[in-house]
Amino acid sequence: MTILLESAIRVTLIAAVIGLVLYAMRIKTASVLHGVWASVVVLMMLLPAWVAWGPKASIPVLSPDRIPAIALLPPPLPAGLVSTAPVSPISSPDPSPARKGGGYIAIYLLGVGVFLLRLAIGTVRASQLTSSSCVVPVTVGVLHPRVILPECSREGPQAQLDAVLAHEGEHVRRRDPLFQWLALLNRALFWFHPLAWWLERRLSGLAEEACDTAVLAKGHDPREYSRYLLDLARTVRGAGLRVGMAMPGVGLTYRIRTMLSGAPLARISRPRIACTVAVCAGAAAILAAGTLVHAQSQQGPVFEVASVRPSDPNAGGDGQSKGGGGGPRNRLDHGRFTYTGTLFDLVAKAYGLKGCTLLAEKTSCALLSGGPAWLTQDHFDIQAKTPEGSPDYSFPDFLEGQTPQLQLMLQSLLADRFNLKVHKETKQLPVYALTVGKNGPKLKPGAGEMIQRKDGSVVKNRTLGITFAREPNGDYSQSRMQMIVRNRTVQELVNTLSNLLDRPLLNRTGLEGEFDFTIEYERDPDVPGLFGSVGPAMFTAFQEQLGLKVESTKAPVDVLVIDHVEKPSEN
Repeated sequence: MTILLESAIRVTLIAAVIGLVLYAMRIKTASVLHGVWASVVVLMMLLPAWVAWGPKASIPVLSPDRIPAIALLPPPLPAGLVSTAPVSPISSPDPSPARKGGGYIAIYLLGVGVFLLRLAIGTVRASQLTSSSCVVPVTVGVLHPRVILPECSREGPQAQLDAVLAHEGEHVRRRDPLFQWLALLNRALFWFHPLAWWLERRLSGLAEEACDTAVLAKGHDPREYSRYLLDLARTVRGAGLRVGMAMPGVGLTYRIRTMLSGAPLARISRPRIACTVAVCAGAAAILAAGTLVHAQSQQGPVFEVASVRPSDPNAGGDGQSKGGGGGPRNRLDHGRFTYTGTLFDLVAKAYGLKGCTLLAEKTSCALLSGGPAWLTQDHFDIQAKTPEGSPDYSFPDFLEGQTPQLQLMLQSLLADRFNLKVHKETKQLPVYALTVGKNGPKLKPGAGEMIQRKDGSVVKNRTLGITFAREPNGDYSQSRMQMIVRNRTVQELVNTLSNLLDRPLLNRTGLEGEFDFTIEYERDPDVPGLFGSVGPAMFTAFQEQLGLKVESTKAPVDVLVIDHVEKPSEN
């Protein structure tokens, strides 16, 4: 539904721009106008597919003065232990809007079904028309148009018959039945959009005007032809019928007034037509494929000094072995930032993409797309210093994601040294949804336990960690895991797990407040590293021990698309 609404907005802008161009270029010839608006009909039907799967062109705009902070993801910790502080909450749709969205889709599909049925019935009936069933001349046939004359048509003057054949023959030559059928199909797909209804009426009227012009161009008397159109109108009104594209069509009064005005036929030079078509096509292409992206602001926070150089993936930034750890290494020590890892991980950190950093060993992430292969293969050492006056960040701040300015500095560094250009798109992607089970939650409110730090300060014990469970003899188990949560909200739990799962986790429980709980579950032996600690076994423990259920579903998700990136020169 989101794609359909976006397409409706884009085509409205396209139609408005094209209308202004036609007005500015003083295009009034019916045949030219018909061709332009018929193209808009075709574009309108194809636009949803283009929005969903077609390429996008980035249109840079100035960044706003205030950019919302997106917390950095916590770095990987030693195997066997996950202990993270809260990160910025992700938006979790409320169940009621989801139900409303389903209702809107049902209403839309019902409308489409009704109008498609009407179109199918009309198409079949038109194919069955004969001379005995028509009261006026009519041209039918979507792919193979044919002219049907009423049985009484040969009783009139030969001049009238010649005018009729000239008019209907022009419909056949222009393939007007096909374009009118496409306009009706477009109206069925976009029945909720006034533009679709306007285009259908407009094409019908322009087709009749273009055929009238062809009749007069062949030397037929406008007064006699106008009198004949009025006779046809009386015939149609007397029969109480309106058959397909039957004359007199749309705007009979305007058509007769135009023919009797004696004004010369409007002619347009080929250069003016070519210019009009080029401008309309260019505007349509920009509005159909253009995506606004924020250009990097030179006034945003930047590092005072930064060093970027390639590194060996089997060695740390200082040239020493990592001891087998293949993930990124990060350090933030009071204004000095150090990073060793792939550019893929750094982009994910800079833009707060949940689930990308810790899952980088999969060399893919649904929230980050595009870019060359070296993005996930080449490693870099980055050392940078924040400018004087910047917040005095510490490593715990980095873990807790309380580094919004550092994140903006990383984005500026990526744009400056890697020439990174990105834009965001919203896509319907698989997600997990945490909901309350049918028997209700089994969570205990947080007890508010306090602990004393090494510096003597007393703070609330806010724990959220995963570790190996202990055996009865006191040793750590190699197969059972334990999650310990103290004084944490469900949203904080969701945020942390989103960084460990293969897709975002949405909070749809509606539970407020802080909770204490401890659960145990079996580790997945087939999944190495930390990822064997998070998955189906944990989901089962949630349902059995906490009364919370994890379901697979789909939801709109912001995806960061890499438009351009380059390897930096070593400094």
